[in-house]
Amino acid sequence: MAVIGGGDTAVTDALELTHHAEEVTLIHRRDVLRASQALQDKVFKDPKIRFLWSSVVDGIEGDPVVSNVKVRNVGDGIITELQVDGVFVAVGSVPSTDFLAGVLPVDESGCIVTNELMETTIAGIFAAGDVRHNSARQVITAAGDGATAALSARRYISSL
Repeated sequence: MAVIGGGDTAVTDALELTHHAEEVTLIHRRDVLRASQALQDKVFKDPKIRFLWSSVVDGIEGDPVVSNVKVRNVGDGIITELQVDGVFVAVGSVPSTDFLAGVLPVDESGCIVTNELMETTIAGIFAAGDVRHNSARQVITAAGDGATAALSARRYISSL
C-alpha cells in the first residue's frame, strides 16, 4: 500500500493500514513530516512503514485495479515505479468558501463556523460536513452533520 502525504491524516492512515498490509510506503514531498510529534513517534517505530522522502506521485497505473505508482524525487527528478495494491491520498484539502468572505464567519483555514445544530450566524443558513469548523472530516460524521442540518432547516422553515 502507498499513502501520499505527511500530515496527521496521512500518518494515521499509514498506521491503520499496517493492520491490513504487509508493507506501507508513505510518500511525502518534503524531507520531514508535518504530523504531530506523537504520531511521528508512532510511525517511525513501526517496522511495516517505509518512507519515500522528497517525492511526489506523477502517476497511478493499473487496469482495472491499481498496480503501481510512478514516484518522482523532487531533488534529482529521478522517476521510480513502486508496485502497490492500493493508494491512499491524504494531502489535505482547502474548503471552497472564498465566496462567503464577509458574509459568514470562517476560521483561519476557511471552514464555516456553526453551532452544534449546524446553524451559522445568519438565520436560515446551515453548514455541514468537511467545510464546517471542527469537522472530523469523516464521511460518517459528514452524513450526521447533514442530517442535523436538515432537521434544523426543517425546524427553521416551520417556524416562519
